[in-house]
Amino acid sequence: MTELFHFIRPLWLVLLPLVGLIWWLLRRREALAADIPPLLAPHLQQALTLNRNARRGIGAIDGVAIVMIAATLAAAGPTWSRQPGPWFEETAALVVAIEVSDSMRSNDLLPTRLDRARFKVLDLIAQRTGSRTALVAYSGSAHIVVPPSRDIEVLKPLLESLDPAIMPQPGANAAAVLPLAVDLLGEQASTGTVLFVNDGFDAADIPALAAFAAEPGSPALAALVVGTDDGGVALLPDGSPVLAASGGRLDTRIDASVLRRAASEAGISIVRSGTGDADLRQLLRVVESSLRRAGDPDAQWRDEGWWLLWPALLLALPWFRRGWTMRR
Repeated sequence: MTELFHFIRPLWLVLLPLVGLIWWLLRRREALAADIPPLLAPHLQQALTLNRNARRGIGAIDGVAIVMIAATLAAAGPTWSRQPGPWFEETAALVVAIEVSDSMRSNDLLPTRLDRARFKVLDLIAQRTGSRTALVAYSGSAHIVVPPSRDIEVLKPLLESLDPAIMPQPGANAAAVLPLAVDLLGEQASTGTVLFVNDGFDAADIPALAAFAAEPGSPALAALVVGTDDGGVALLPDGSPVLAASGGRLDTRIDASVLRRAASEAGISIVRSGTGDADLRQLLRVVESSLRRAGDPDAQWRDEGWWLLWPALLLALPWFRRGWTMRR
């Protein structure tokens, strides 16, 4: 924030030295007036001197000076953030990459992780009215389902048809999504976001994700992680459990340590799926922040000078105090 801080109307700052000079002259005059020559006895001089404690503590002139400084700074218009236009925010492009793997059949979230992921994606798209959203499905490989579109009705039936049985390769290769996402975003790559909707990442994908995030002009990365850490049982349509290569039941536990690595090394904004729409609101903020980082040429700087009005008003309260005056 410090590199963004500046004043919208800096010419007002030329009044600050003038305020300081006036304060110094008045304080100096008070100090000279208080220096009475020792013509009287000390006890008489002390009894006849008005406001003999004025040189100690804060006086009326000090309060006036602080109020004038605060008013001058407020008039100069301090700012450190922009207010992007509403039309600019609605242009945030998003690529939703949903994992369609056997682990997404897990029943730790009813009816399944994949069904819960579908519901979340549909709710998210519904809240992005007028924005372009693309859909990619991935398992061991990644495939474009819907190119960038503003029509939720186009995405809905294709999203509902996704099933691990139709994916050509098993697995969960998140890195395979990245080149497709860049092609889909095109010129909006730097302002767009790639949202993984999955039940975690493979540790082997972290280096590729980190290298992608470090490239200049790359889109932001986020993830909506669906499922519980303890996992559940992944069931096939016939009700039988999905078996791992070793022959036992497929392990659907979510490795929280891998999620932490994805967040720290690849800069992925990790959001755990939950009830309600708090997770979706958080994701929307991630998408909008990625857009704001690119900069809106028509964005206006927020005038934050009003923050200084509160201390100025508080300092003005002593003027209602009896005897508080600049006349000495």
